[in-house]
Amino acid sequence: MSSNLGRALRGSCHCGRNQYIVQIPGNTSEGAQILFDSTANHRISSATPLSAFLRVPLSWYHSQIFPFFPDESRASIRRVYSHPAEQNAMRQFCGFCGTPLSYWSEEPRSEADYIQVTLGSLLTEDLHDLEELGLLPEEPAPEIMDIIPTPRSTQGSQLVGRDITSIPWFESMILGSRLGNVHTTRGVRESRDGRVRVEYEITEWTGDDAADGETGEKPESSSASATGKRKRGEADGDGGNTA
Repeated sequence: MSSNLGRALRGSCHCGRNQYIVQIPGNTSEGAQILFDSTANHRISSATPLSAFLRVPLSWYHSQIFPFFPDESRASIRRVYSHPAEQNAMRQFCGFCGTPLSYWSEEPRSEADYIQVTLGSLLTEDLHDLEELGLLPEEPAPEIMDIIPTPRSTQGSQLVGRDITSIPWFESMILGSRLGNVHTTRGVRESRDGRVRVEYEITEWTGDDAADGETGEKPESSSASATGKRKRGEADGDGGNTA
């Protein structure tokens, strides 16, 4: 196993009041696991159809809070919730920005020695490293591309947008699925003098509907026959015959 595993994975909530480190011991990744869960409890609590977690031994997890104002208490920053039907589990989230942070359960009892941190709360650069750290199934090596860096402007400082780069290993997992048919690109551009700022979003959709449209034929509508409804002209053409 690579010696790179002797490092820390960092995470935080959106506002930054809650921060944590997953300290992975050197020369081992046993005990760390990526989990995807679509069960009702996780789906509703995380408000997403597919929840993603990094499951690690509890001893690897170290957290800290950073109050922004003197009257902010630990209890108000790191909130803990247990659903009445899930009293053996606890979910931690930020009491200010609402970011889900972790999930812990003592059922079965052996699970109490582990904690699941939400993948989305990990820093973007550390999300990129999960595959390199051996926490994801190995994929064939991609073709190497020559990337020419863009020279930096020397005409004063420029506003740099928040890091919104995609996660290649996650995109490869949904490639070929229905989710993979939707591709969204977002970005920010700003003029050198800082007077003009443009934020854009492009959503592309590819699917069977596009292929059907190439034939030039109009699909027959079965709504009238299926529901028994007809256009008024068709009804008048029946001559008003009644049984």
